[in-house]
Amino acid sequence: MIDTVKLLIPVHNPLVFDGSRFTPITLEQLVNSRGYGKTFLNPSPTYAKMGKYMPRLTMYKRVTRVGVVYQLAAEFSAPKMLFGNNFDELEEKDFDALLTALQMSLQELLGHKFFKPQLAHADIAAWHPSKNIVFLDYTSCQTILNTIGKLDVSKMYDLQKTDFRDGHVVHIHANSLDIAFYDKMADLLKAKKSGKRAFENDSTVQLNLLEGLSEYRPMEVFRYEVRFVGRASIKRAYPDLEQWTFENLYKKRLCQNTLLKHWNKITSSVDMLALDVKEPYELLQNYLEANEDVTPQAALAAVAGLVIASQVGNVGLRNVLEARYGKQAWYRIKPLLKPPEPYRYTAFVHIDEALQRFTPTRMSDFLSNIENTGK
Repeated sequence: MIDTVKLLIPVHNPLVFDGSRFTPITLEQLVNSRGYGKTFLNPSPTYAKMGKYMPRLTMYKRVTRVGVVYQLAAEFSAPKMLFGNNFDELEEKDFDALLTALQMSLQELLGHKFFKPQLAHADIAAWHPSKNIVFLDYTSCQTILNTIGKLDVSKMYDLQKTDFRDGHVVHIHANSLDIAFYDKMADLLKAKKSGKRAFENDSTVQLNLLEGLSEYRPMEVFRYEVRFVGRASIKRAYPDLEQWTFENLYKKRLCQNTLLKHWNKITSSVDMLALDVKEPYELLQNYLEANEDVTPQAALAAVAGLVIASQVGNVGLRNVLEARYGKQAWYRIKPLLKPPEPYRYTAFVHIDEALQRFTPTRMSDFLSNIENTGK
């Protein structure tokens, strides 16, 4: 439903907090400084090693007409805050538990306990609706990302740039928002090698997902996020709200509508039938989907045979093979030349249906299926 959140919490007196852990200056130095200033508290790497997720904090000092104003910005992944990972997805009923988890984390970092209404009524400065779409049918996330990466989205958005990174991420940078599609399992494998190589922040805290789901094969997790940064972009996205607070934005309907709106906008130019044209790459993906146990050599041979047969016909291919290898060669190859059923367009249908249902993914559901299968 939602991933990254950045709260702006009004603070009357920063000196009630333990300010020694802020950098580059302490909270006392910030208070005694002149004019605008800010300082940061990023959680220690020790927390990640312990498997404990903590928010990033920034204390802002602003001088206004009415005097000095302080705001504490708390940025965090909501599902990681509550579950320790963002494969598990939040529901509306989790809001109070999420506030409790955030409340405890802030108390540990600052030595001060916020009241839940302070957190619930805080303004939002970053808001990332998101959805995990799970495939259990050998569908490759890379296939979907390749298709999205080829779309001309400049006609739909005031585009700054589009990144297509390592075949597992498509990141669309527009002026008012970012849209990210990526292969979550591939990103976790990168994070296992180095946290800096992963697209997602704070991935090291959820590497246990790889262990927990390693027996669930085939599994691909296509992740989709719409990222609003800044209060102005959030207000434009949700003009019907009177206040853009944590409590008001934390609604399934709002997150679902946002994701559906941009998915429909982006995929409106996708020619579903063209997704399964009989080109070598598309044929290979369809053939692998239709033949789970096929070897790489047999799959490549089948695709080559189908492509050649489409050019010269079965008779032409048979004549070439028999002239070189004898009549038996054709009978060995012939069973491979059954064109696979098209399936690539169904991946887009599956994503659309998952966004329409908007049922939260939970790792416990998949682990229980593994246990039941093993009995």
